[in-house]
Amino acid sequence: MGNLKSPIDGLLDATVSRQKSLSPALHGTAVNLKQAAWDYASTDREAALGIAHTREQEYNTNPFIPPAEVVLGTAPDPVVRVPVVDDVPGAVVLTAPREIDVEPPPTESVDWNALIEESAGWLADADSAIATLTQGWSPIQQALEPVAGNWMELKRIGKTYGKSGTAFDTIAGDLTSGHAEIDAHWNGSAAVAYTGYSINMVKGLNWEGSVGRLLERGLSLAADQLEETAKAIIELVKKGLGRIVKVDSFTGALKMAARFVPGAGTATAVAEVSRMLYEVATAADAMIEQLMAGIDAVKTFIAFCNDPVGFAHGTAEDMVKDELKPFTDFIDDTADAKQLVTDVGTATEVRRVTATPSTAYDPGSGDELWEDQP
Repeated sequence: MGNLKSPIDGLLDATVSRQKSLSPALHGTAVNLKQAAWDYASTDREAALGIAHTREQEYNTNPFIPPAEVVLGTAPDPVVRVPVVDDVPGAVVLTAPREIDVEPPPTESVDWNALIEESAGWLADADSAIATLTQGWSPIQQALEPVAGNWMELKRIGKTYGKSGTAFDTIAGDLTSGHAEIDAHWNGSAAVAYTGYSINMVKGLNWEGSVGRLLERGLSLAADQLEETAKAIIELVKKGLGRIVKVDSFTGALKMAARFVPGAGTATAVAEVSRMLYEVATAADAMIEQLMAGIDAVKTFIAFCNDPVGFAHGTAEDMVKDELKPFTDFIDDTADAKQLVTDVGTATEVRRVTATPSTAYDPGSGDELWEDQP
């Protein structure tokens, strides 16, 4: 878990930096297209250019902030000003965009007690007894130290990126269908320019969609492996303690605890448990090594997401795929192989990122708006 904290923190910053221009660009494009519709609908071309149908609509995000504090600069302005365009009379209504699920995934925590109980009901009692009689030393905590942490948080973060990816794909689909609806009725240079803009935006949004799904796969699988490794280690501790002294019930746990008496008895018993934990650690080495290989693969993909252009460093798409192969092998799922191949193919097309528009499409407000317009 500790190995993933810094990369995931960096992923957050990089994602915000890359995506923060998308919403203003898309909204600005909608405003500019609707204003252009007013211009095209006017019977007087010169008059149309002089009439602005775009205005600002204000939303107060926090009405409890006194206006005086905003004026004095002691509080941020809670008013958000969004440009909107009046409806064009008689305009054909396009297909409404689909709703997007923006509800954040719930926060969950690992139920360690349930995991221990699942292995053996007496194990927690035995561990607690040892911790009490040795002033806080817990065999289970020591054995689980390599996989300690709340891996459910990894799943939540993964689900967040997955939902975000689904949202971007939905927007891309609506943008594509909307373009198809107006394309047959709009010609000229402005229309051609919009076609190129729309295609590049859709490709960029689909890139975000694929990357979001791949991140969800990777983080979710890493969480699953952490859980499976923890369960395996708990099982090893149970077998080890059971070998030292017969323990199969709460009564047995108390009998084992009775061995931890002041003096040599405690030292001898602690030495036995310590030897057992060394055996557990040795047996768990292969599992930990496999787990770390998966986590390293996830870290490599996160590094790619943080800076896809820098990661590719000018190499061909196939070279990027080769560098990401440990990650794609890690998340390989034969049950959903087709989607995986599609997402990997889309994600490794780095030119999608570089070509994604960061500003709104502008059809122009002068003669260029009507250039070659029938």
